[in-house]
Amino acid sequence: MPDNSSSFHHWTPDFDGWPNSWMGVREDLEFGRKLLPYFADFLQALYEAGLTRKTFVQYRDNLWLLGGTIISRASFNNDYRIDPLGTLIDAVEMDGILPDHHHHMNMAELRAFSRMCRRFDKHLKQSV
Repeated sequence: MPDNSSSFHHWTPDFDGWPNSWMGVREDLEFGRKLLPYFADFLQALYEAGLTRKTFVQYRDNLWLLGGTIISRASFNNDYRIDPLGTLIDAVEMDGILPDHHHHMNMAELRAFSRMCRRFDKHLKQSV
């Protein structure tokens, strides 16, 4: 169990359950679990960067939304054998893919989602 006072888990206690929340079919769960290490690394970097709780939560919530969108598309296209890292990089490049419910988001929410994708893209390129 991680030390919640010094890790992103402090502000993301449900992190390990994210794949279950994205799951529509059994295959989604395994693919979602493969994304978690990349998400954890990014969230930890954000946490260590000293973001305010409000800013961190905005990034966290948009990251969860990104994961759900990736899983939804993998499920729809039956693309479970594709490399999760490659899928993730494709999803965050050029301001990211549009979330599944983007038509319900206002411009500020869409800009925040794109900002998270740009930062995640930069993080992935520096750490991979």
